Amino acid sequence: MILLLAGGDSYYRGVIVMLFDVNPKERREDFYDRDAELSEVLEALRLGERLVVVFGVRRIGKSSLVKVALKEASLPYVLVDVRDVYYSENIVTIPYLIRYLVEGFKKHMKWYERLGFNLKEVLGRIRKIRVKGYEIEVEPTARISLTTLLSEIDLWCRRHGMRFVFVFDEAQYLRFSNIRYDGILAWAIDNLSNVTFILTGSEVGVLREFLRVDDPKAPLFGRYIREIYVDRFTREQSMDFLIQGFKELGKEVELREVEDAVETFDGLVGWLTHYGYYRAVRKLPHKKAMAKVFEEGSKLALEELVRVIAPSRKRYSAILKAVAHGAESWSDIKAYTVARTGPITDKRFTELLKNLVKYGYLIKENNKYKIPDPIIKHLATEKL
Repeated sequence: MILLLAGGDSYYRGVIVMLFDVNPKERREDFYDRDAELSEVLEALRLGERLVVVFGVRRIGKSSLVKVALKEASLPYVLVDVRDVYYSENIVTIPYLIRYLVEGFKKHMKWYERLGFNLKEVLGRIRKIRVKGYEIEVEPTARISLTTLLSEIDLWCRRHGMRFVFVFDEAQYLRFSNIRYDGILAWAIDNLSNVTFILTGSEVGVLREFLRVDDPKAPLFGRYIREIYVDRFTREQSMDFLIQGFKELGKEVELREVEDAVETFDGLVGWLTHYGYYRAVRKLPHKKAMAKVFEEGSKLALEELVRVIAPSRKRYSAILKAVAHGAESWSDIKAYTVARTGPITDKRFTELLKNLVKYGYLIKENNKYKIPDPIIKHLATEKL
């Protein structure tokens, strides 16, 4: 069965891609569904809430959700992918974080002006930061306090009736530091009324462990936090997403191909988007488009996976291989792991299994384990 999909206003020239744009979305019209989650972020910003945490597995659309919300709210913000800081520097110290924040500021200088946010005035009050035109220079030996930077932005916003948003993408990487960032967040929540922090995290268990909101001894205990969970698409949503994306581009597709892609990529919008891009924009045949997603997706996912499993690579790899090959129970996975890597205590094996769940590489449902991401499953069988 062939779906004949007439193109709407989209056209190839640049190319305009919309739903199948593989970059994070910034406009609601390019962002499929997620109205409930988007409304939650917008409500939090409207109410002046100080900490919003967006949870969801990798390739689920968290960054797009936040960017679309910020664009609609018309609030000045800066976004730092904390994973980039860690991968580049191997530690997330305050000097490194401030350097990345400054780079983020630079990208938005003209936009801040249009919004009426005077970043030049704010930074001009901080010693060892110089602003010339649209350039920001931090003295190489400067030791700038993060709390000072946050306070100056809050003070300016308070005087001018504005709110500023700090977005820390993949915020669980803040734990790689000699600084207690959860303590800084708690201080900011208590003292800065015109600043909102949005944290996103794909390693849901790790981010929860870092925030420790349920620990009476932790800095963030008792603070109000709005938690938003971004779930994978249902089968119906996945089908509609692909069909609408092909319709935008006037692409004829066979229904069985759409069903195959939906079955394979299991509601992960990132991989569905890449498939649509290769199929409709790059005009690859169905099987080649599917193969390209696995090829390119593996490159994106492998480096991060290797870093996570490095402390016990052989055993982590064996566990993932066991689940990828169909083992679901604790005992079956352990038996496979022991056969591949030798004896291991129940306590240590359980710890490794829990770590993979915490990092989002496994999920546990009804005492059965599975790999939620088809690309990770592919890596487990083919690359590890």
